[in-house]
Amino acid sequence: MRGGGSSTGAASGQGAANGAASHVPVRVGFEIIKGGNQAFASVFGTPVNFGNGKIEVSSIVKDVNAHGGVGGRPIVPVFGEWNVADGDSGREADCRAMTEDGKVAFIITVVNISQSYVTCAAKHGVPVINASISAGDQDLYRTFSDFLFTPSLMNLNREQQLLLQAQKETGRLGPKVKVGVVIDGTDPSYQRVYDATVHPTLASYGLPHEPYVINTQSDIQGAILRFVQDGVTLVDFIAPSGVSEVLWMNAAEQQAYRPQYALATSSSPWFVSSAAPKNQVKGIAGIGSLPLSDVETSQYPTTPREKHCLDLIRAGGENNAERHGSITATVYCEGIYAFAAVGTRVSGPLTARAFRSAYPTLGTSYGPVVTFATDFSRARHDNAIGYRLLAYTSGCSCVSYTSGVRRVPTNR
Repeated sequence: MRGGGSSTGAASGQGAANGAASHVPVRVGFEIIKGGNQAFASVFGTPVNFGNGKIEVSSIVKDVNAHGGVGGRPIVPVFGEWNVADGDSGREADCRAMTEDGKVAFIITVVNISQSYVTCAAKHGVPVINASISAGDQDLYRTFSDFLFTPSLMNLNREQQLLLQAQKETGRLGPKVKVGVVIDGTDPSYQRVYDATVHPTLASYGLPHEPYVINTQSDIQGAILRFVQDGVTLVDFIAPSGVSEVLWMNAAEQQAYRPQYALATSSSPWFVSSAAPKNQVKGIAGIGSLPLSDVETSQYPTTPREKHCLDLIRAGGENNAERHGSITATVYCEGIYAFAAVGTRVSGPLTARAFRSAYPTLGTSYGPVVTFATDFSRARHDNAIGYRLLAYTSGCSCVSYTSGVRRVPTNR
């Protein structure tokens, strides 16, 4: 994989070769996070930094446009500012503002995808390119096949299937294990993942298991009490972001309840391991496909592609020495570069339908910024195809990768 701006410059050249007829600017909406640093600091006291989204996006877009834009079409950024304190209703309001007032043709978001957000965008005929740490479930991609694209992640069903398979392979799902499954109740996608994938997989392993849906912090206390009473020894989370996981582990440690934990990229093992009590973190093992979300930078060095992204943003005025200097920086690069690479293959107007038709033609030619490998050709819109095992490692007192890159099976 070449570093530098190869994806933008080379892609633009290809668009010209394909005879892109339109050089009309394309209006792209960008969901910008506000209040994230304060929210995390008040709850966890952690140094998580969401960065300055406007600086990050503007720096990357400037570079893309300087290298020919999207097949000759310059990107015009339109910003929607979502305050974390406003929850899903605030996101929907921003979606409406960008689509109705901002007249955007596409949206790129680094916020974990939700059913309500995709529904809003689809209602307005606007595709969403999701470049966060958590994808949707398989049903969401089927329902919104024209409007949801996630180039650097795998859907939650696929992630959970591989996570449970890894737990079994490494001996953590033995005959005496009882599994508790924590399900975030704030989005219907998470219950669907349990129903369609987690429940049948654990049943096929012959393992006793019980789900518990959490909507508030008080629900976490109830779930812990239930799991302690029922002898749950391994906890699996369908609760993307890592927030519920840390709140759980803090509460569990107060009760000296220390089960093993199954975590995947969508649960942000890096964040959990940095914010949760160490006696809890020692029980973590799982899988990861996104170093930003999975491990400390020292456990997976910066790649040339990622470095180029951070260099661009640094030149634009935000000093990010490494990927965790701002957890939104490199995923913005991924979303914008993947969008440009696909859009460059469209001759004529860059419409939602044209984008969808061009999407699979990218195949394996796209060099990702934040994941190990991608494949756009397998008739799906969640395109990460590489993952690694991970676990707490005593040598660094952190979560680190414990295997090389494995390829997602073609039937998953």
